[in-house]
Amino acid sequence: MLLYTYISIVEEENILEQYNSKLYSLQEKNLISRAQLDHFLQRGLQIINPSNKHFNLFSLAKFLPYIIIGASKDYIDKLNIPYQATSYVAAESSPNSDRYIYKIPLKEGGGVHQLTGGKRKFGDNLYASTHKIIMGYQAILSSIYNLVQNKKQTLDWRFYANHFVQSSPDLYEDLCKLNEIYSRQTSSPQYFIIVARHAKSFQRSGIIDFYLKNQIAIFNQTVRKIIFLTDQSGYDYCSKVIKESDDIKYVTTGDKFNIHDGLRNLKKKYKINLILNDGGRIMSNGFKENGVIGEERVTLEPYPGKEFLDFENKDHLLKDCTLGIKGTGLDGSELNGGLLAHSSKINGEEKANVYVYPLYDREML
Repeated sequence: MLLYTYISIVEEENILEQYNSKLYSLQEKNLISRAQLDHFLQRGLQIINPSNKHFNLFSLAKFLPYIIIGASKDYIDKLNIPYQATSYVAAESSPNSDRYIYKIPLKEGGGVHQLTGGKRKFGDNLYASTHKIIMGYQAILSSIYNLVQNKKQTLDWRFYANHFVQSSPDLYEDLCKLNEIYSRQTSSPQYFIIVARHAKSFQRSGIIDFYLKNQIAIFNQTVRKIIFLTDQSGYDYCSKVIKESDDIKYVTTGDKFNIHDGLRNLKKKYKINLILNDGGRIMSNGFKENGVIGEERVTLEPYPGKEFLDFENKDHLLKDCTLGIKGTGLDGSELNGGLLAHSSKINGEEKANVYVYPLYDREML
């Protein structure tokens, strides 16, 4: 047991050393600035080993020996806003392509089912489950439009993990244990955070009609409280119907919506350190442009076949459907403006990747 523990420690140190060496190499090649190098070194990594004595999750460790978070706990604690991560599944747009597609137009659910070959893939279910648990145990954030589009879902990790109940019961049990471990790490309530920038967002989404008809699943659960993040006009419009209570709160940013002020209020008032951003690509991109998303976790899938994904003679659709293209990242990886911090293969064909984005230290520390 002591030998196993020693080997695990050495492997964890190697992951961090390789990451730091990569950062220094990128700076030497002028692919990242000195300020970006210092930022990423200061952030560090969290390296979670599911098989160590704190977890003992050996079935999970067979597939994900290490789970990486793109910032140390000390760094996250020092931020004046919650640390955010978002996640996607993406497939090659054609065999051995450098382009990865995250949605298919005019398909139910954005065509995710088709991206993974017409069925939920093992690796994506596993990676999405652990991501929801580890990054979302305090709070899960969604745009109001994404919430209404997925109104029948509770946005819960079990949506993905339930696929293992029959096929891999030991793995499902480990995911349940992982959730219990992280749920115990906070004495504060768990939250759903719904972003609606102003009154028009509430109006366009149609949320009030769905709420009055009791058609939105998250209002019928007791695990998480709900916070609307909006401006004064949004509060004035929505709170008349969806009233504040012990389970429903509003955080407003004054007459004009300000994401930095809103996030600072969430951390200060509700003690939220981590947020899983499940808000959809448009909102996630907006958050990245404001420098408030720290990382993106992506399950990269091989090309599922022409019967599922066919963009031949449809170049006009590619831009809106593309998650990333190899060579556009800070380190030449797939995601524009980010760099690949860690990659794990699951079942030989799926890749569980963690990409990190620079944060604006001067505003956030």
